[in-house]
Amino acid sequence: MKIYNSLSRQKEEFIPIKKGKIGIYVCGPTVYDEPHIGHARSAYIFDCIRRYFEYKKFKVRFVRNVTDIDDKIIDKARKENLSTEEVSKKYLDIYHKDMALLGIAKPDREPKATEYIPKMIKFIGQLIERGRAYEADGDVYFDIKLTKDYGKLSNQNLEKMEVGARVAPGEKKKDPLDFVLWKKAKEGEPSWDSPWGRGRPGWHIECSVMSSDILGDEFDIHGGGVDLIFPHHENEIAQSEGADKKFARFWLHNGLLTIKGEKMAKSLGNFITIKDFLNKYKDADYLKLLFLNAHYRHPVDYSDEKIEEMKKQKKIFDNFFDKVISWLLTKPGRKETEATDEDKTAIENMCIEFQDAMDDNFNTPQALAVLFKIADLSSNFISADKKGAFNAIKIRMEQFLKIFGLKAKQSQALPKEIIEKVIEREKAREDKSFQKADAIRKEIETTFNGVLADTNSGITFIRE
Repeated sequence: MKIYNSLSRQKEEFIPIKKGKIGIYVCGPTVYDEPHIGHARSAYIFDCIRRYFEYKKFKVRFVRNVTDIDDKIIDKARKENLSTEEVSKKYLDIYHKDMALLGIAKPDREPKATEYIPKMIKFIGQLIERGRAYEADGDVYFDIKLTKDYGKLSNQNLEKMEVGARVAPGEKKKDPLDFVLWKKAKEGEPSWDSPWGRGRPGWHIECSVMSSDILGDEFDIHGGGVDLIFPHHENEIAQSEGADKKFARFWLHNGLLTIKGEKMAKSLGNFITIKDFLNKYKDADYLKLLFLNAHYRHPVDYSDEKIEEMKKQKKIFDNFFDKVISWLLTKPGRKETEATDEDKTAIENMCIEFQDAMDDNFNTPQALAVLFKIADLSSNFISADKKGAFNAIKIRMEQFLKIFGLKAKQSQALPKEIIEKVIEREKAREDKSFQKADAIRKEIETTFNGVLADTNSGITFIRE
């Protein structure tokens, strides 16, 4: 398996630090407003990556943090006349509900910034002791000049970065590029006791502290949106290495979701909330397919027209599972055939092709193309009356759709009662008791809320 590492700017062979185990840390939400579909892309991408590692039998420890104290949260609390705790809880609850609606799994750990303030204070103290940070009138800053390779993640030159850099009013930095680790308390804002007086942590410090505390000083993967590379992730590296910690080995960054080529952002007012999308289209799979059709590192431009195209793709999978129901409801006495060696080879080749695509830096467009090939191959098995081969490829299709968090329509076995009624109806038809057969059909459709249809490849029952 090869993964593109933003730190080295090339694909590297991925070998976990501990055999069979993978630690992943992903920057999570700042909870001050409803999440939009741009947030959904990052959450979904890393959920797929996690699922694929689990498919490959790795034991994954997945951590996604929550920033629950921040300037934006403080501003929102003032606007809504609530406490910062009430604001962060309100919007974290909404975030959790929206992730559940999207079918995105919960992280193994979800640390909150306010839970880690004592450990952040300790970490900052270590940086001061090592001479990598300094206190200035109640604020604490990280000293950029002492970081020899600052800019290595974002590929920026420190000297060029200094051109045009300014110190904001009230700041007492030694250098304009120095960033804050601890903010002196302002009147009316939440604050905590520290050796430098009451205040609160800066944004960057929380991820360095949480990740090392949960996953260790060195862990496998750190992820987030490409917009976090600088300054957030760059500063995380500087802090952690400044405290003599090795930190993340692989850095993965997803491209942004845009509308008409412009970044989707609350500040620009061009965002679509997850709730609004689901209210309009009803099915999260359309959004997921939009994401899968682009490589995770590339930007995705959103439009209603593209979602209509995703509906057509989803229909391919729905049709596949309609065929599954046809096979489940075959005529009594129809012989079960085993997959031939040729069929097994064809199926195995599809599996290898899917895994090769995912092993090549999680190339979901190529992997998705394989799923469409599987759907085509299933039609060949149907027309050739190869039920064993069809059932074998159905299992694979379900596995791969699960990796992508896509719903497998009618993938579950039908209730025994439906099967029995279908068999009873078939017997009535064989006995030429057509009035009885029609009555049983109506009973099936009414009782089980669906449509029973006779097709060339079998009997199809589709729930409404």
